[in-house]
Amino acid sequence: MTETRPMATDTASPATPSGPGLRLATLSAVRSIVAHQLKKGGSRRIIGIHALPEWHGEPSFTVEDAVVHVRPCPSALAVREALTEHALTKRDTKDYLVVLTDVDDADLGAGVRVHLAGGRLHVLRPWEMVKEAFSAHTIDPLLLDERWAADALINREPAGGWPPAPGGALTRDHALGNLASAVFGTDPAGQPYLTPEHLDAPGLLLWTLDPVAVARFTELPEEVRDGLTGWLGTVLGPAGRWTLRAVTAGHGGDAVPLALVAGLLWERGAGPSAAEARGLVRARLGGEALPAEEAQAWARAAQAALGRLDRPDALLDRAEELLREFNATEVIARSTLLPEAYAMRLREFARALRQALPGPGPSRRVPDVAALQQAEDAHARLLAHELAGHNPRTRTATMALRLLRWLATPKRPAATLAEAVHEQVRTGAYVDRALADVWTGDQDDEVAAAYRALLEVAAERRTERDRVLARHLAAAVEADSEPGTLVPIESALGTLVRPLGRSLLLVLDGMTAAVLAELADELIRDRWTELVDSSLGHRRALLPALPTVTEACRTSLLTGTLRIGGQHDEKAAFPGAVGDPQARLFHKDDLRAPAGHALHPDVKAAIDGPARVVGVVLNAIDDSLDKMDPGGTTWALDQVPYLRALTEAARAAGRRLILTSDHGHVVERGGTALTAHATGAARWRPAGGPVSEGEIEIRGRRVLLGGGAVVLPWREDLRYGAKRAGYHGGASAAEVAVPFAVFSTVAGDDIAGWAPAPVQEPTWWNAALTRAQLRETTRHAGAQPGAHRAAAARGTGTRSAKGRSPEVTGQTELALDAVAPEPAGEEPVSPVERYLDELLASDLFREQCARAGRVAPDVALVRNVLAALLEAGGRLHQSALSAQAKVPATRMTAALAAVRRVLSVDGYDPIGYDPDGETVVLSADVLAEQFGIPVPRQPDL
Repeated sequence: MTETRPMATDTASPATPSGPGLRLATLSAVRSIVAHQLKKGGSRRIIGIHALPEWHGEPSFTVEDAVVHVRPCPSALAVREALTEHALTKRDTKDYLVVLTDVDDADLGAGVRVHLAGGRLHVLRPWEMVKEAFSAHTIDPLLLDERWAADALINREPAGGWPPAPGGALTRDHALGNLASAVFGTDPAGQPYLTPEHLDAPGLLLWTLDPVAVARFTELPEEVRDGLTGWLGTVLGPAGRWTLRAVTAGHGGDAVPLALVAGLLWERGAGPSAAEARGLVRARLGGEALPAEEAQAWARAAQAALGRLDRPDALLDRAEELLREFNATEVIARSTLLPEAYAMRLREFARALRQALPGPGPSRRVPDVAALQQAEDAHARLLAHELAGHNPRTRTATMALRLLRWLATPKRPAATLAEAVHEQVRTGAYVDRALADVWTGDQDDEVAAAYRALLEVAAERRTERDRVLARHLAAAVEADSEPGTLVPIESALGTLVRPLGRSLLLVLDGMTAAVLAELADELIRDRWTELVDSSLGHRRALLPALPTVTEACRTSLLTGTLRIGGQHDEKAAFPGAVGDPQARLFHKDDLRAPAGHALHPDVKAAIDGPARVVGVVLNAIDDSLDKMDPGGTTWALDQVPYLRALTEAARAAGRRLILTSDHGHVVERGGTALTAHATGAARWRPAGGPVSEGEIEIRGRRVLLGGGAVVLPWREDLRYGAKRAGYHGGASAAEVAVPFAVFSTVAGDDIAGWAPAPVQEPTWWNAALTRAQLRETTRHAGAQPGAHRAAAARGTGTRSAKGRSPEVTGQTELALDAVAPEPAGEEPVSPVERYLDELLASDLFREQCARAGRVAPDVALVRNVLAALLEAGGRLHQSALSAQAKVPATRMTAALAAVRRVLSVDGYDPIGYDPDGETVVLSADVLAEQFGIPVPRQPDL
């Protein structure tokens, strides 16, 4: 027989009188008493315990090798009957009988006591029972001070018993933690609200959402309820304390919303309505004063609790309802959780956006710098709301901010046609993407009005851009001049495609530069590396034939010569145009695959085959101009039929991927219908008759229809035919700029004249404008000469004596649109440049580079990265940093790691990332301390 601890009784002391002071005998207590008796030995196997005549365990169980039977006996007669029955049925066994009775020794009588082990009833000692229940040797004195806890632990011992005390020492936290877990119960999934190993306030707050569990707690004896409340308040801190105070005050069901409300009302600067509302909150917490720091702690716990719920909407709505009851709705906007706070923050952003817009009329300049910063701040507050990442209205707000940033960039009218077209590919494409999103609007009237005002200003600037491009186009086509860095569309196959070698050419009919930018984003996410012309550093653009319609542009592209034609002409001439007799070209009807195939087997075989170039024409975008609204479409690989399958087939076959178009398109956004012409074309007409405002006459060998002379609308809001979803054929930047992009699955693909692309988005797409950009904008804000407006007035809506619009004039008049040149002289060296000269020439920097050895970065890279970060005020989105530092997007992470390596002295890194993992942060203080060179302070604007 094994050694046992002293039993949880006191046989030497007088019996405890019957009545309310009696305790419930627990399994662990009974086991302890029986084990003690087994150790003592003796012939008496009947044990009496003075306790409540109740038993909630199994009627029979074993202790060591003995079988024990338990009988509750509420009277002396019941005890006699139990003894008699045991004597008759267990005479020949070694079974033990335990009787539980509330009759004391005196009333039981000597005739009964003589049959009991020890000759009297065992008296239960509560703390000994607790110690036995937890298999403990000792009890923490702090637990003994909790006098209410003994009976609570005894009466609520679970059927499986309490878990043993670690190391045999029963601490207060172990005992009461298990008691709390048992008292507060489990959630509908069977998980405890509070676990002894990890008691936390969020779990307690979730418990308040269970009315049945809360009711059980409120029905506890007052001393137990108060004892648990006091202890949990100590363990869980203010959040636990105030949660239980809300429960005891009768507002437990509102504990989570009240905590959220308290966090807002007790926030510094909450506003005048908060003071009265605080009193109403205190009234629901029993009237006690709630310190501000405790209110914040309670609110944080509530936020954590909400994070564990799949649908917290009802609780958030209730918090808003409480704030309305308390007349404190003005603090809602401070919340990062309440749904109404998201709407309020969005309206706040809309007001800041509208405030930052340039004024109306001819004096329109650029957004006010201070107001622009306020819009940035309001947008940051919107993004800080928990709903921002899930609400599509956030994307629209972000696009609106991007448009505002673009409006704050310097206005520099293009000096040449090539510059104008490339500006559309590099910048205008992203402006158009943002504009299309903002055009979809918002359901809130105030936000919608701000977006409408923004669109009006953006449209005015885009109209100026389109006007300039149209003039350059007319002049260049009439003069038949060299297109500069533009590649004529009829030369693209021979000049660009043929040298790229084994490739898949995808011609997306009607694709604009904006659509290509969207598709390129997805291709890059899909592990394609974009390549750009090394001499340009950005995507190429093709110069289309005119008018910008499929029969002229696509046929010229795919036949390698300026001509009108169709699919038959394109297929016949394609192999010769790319210099590969085995080259194949597929059109729409060729792509329809049999059941079960993503691609037609002939197309798949051609891509896998030996041909250097395989071409495929995809018509989804052009078709959308008739059948859907392309302005409301997010263009993705899966949005264009066959595109995903084609890119994957190219990857599998080891082909480079070329995406281009034949022309772009414009979207119907409430435009004006001009007098229709016999051609039935939507955006072009033969030359002749007056040239209206927004039109331009173009003639030359690149004009393939209309007898070599046509009138094209350059304004996007003009059309000649019936209303459709979109149109093409005109001279707007969106139609004229034909994008051309190359992608490879090989990160280090080595093609002469091509290099991995830096991030193609403008810096304002992902980051606020830098100080340098804002200074440049401010410097040029007043530099728009009056000649620009005079030229615009002369160039539209009138005809010259020769019958042609002055818009067809040459470069001399176009130069009037250029910003006045800066006075000649040597450009002063900026403080940043002087600082970088000193830093990069320092002995310490040279030592760091030598220490890095072969992995040391190029000094020019370090200069570019630091210059970009310093000009941005020390914070820059990684994609913007890639563009400004001229580092390929696919190499930016590695390049930045190399720069950090040489700038980190003794493990102190001056460059790091924000928690978003995308924003690069420079600590000027750490950099200055590392190299002993003070970093120049950026001048105010």
